[in-house]
Amino acid sequence: MPDHLTISRSIRLQISAMAPHYRTAIQLVIMSLLTDPVPPDAKPLGIEDLEFAHYMVTRDDITVYYLVMGETIVINSVHPDS
Repeated sequence: MPDHLTISRSIRLQISAMAPHYRTAIQLVIMSLLTDPVPPDAKPLGIEDLEFAHYMVTRDDITVYYLVMGETIVINSVHPDS
């Protein structure tokens, strides 16, 4: 279970500018990553390493791109699928 979550200011601003239903969906996905950093529906992007791996999760009309580095999750990008 990860113990750190990093979301840059620009991504937080991007999320806050979205419609409420997208914001809620993104928040639910991000919170679920804290309990299961690599859910069954996560698609690996690139080469998985022992130290870090990039993933993409698509749920409820949104996509979240993130990086798992040891016990840290870094949110790289979020966007609605419209």
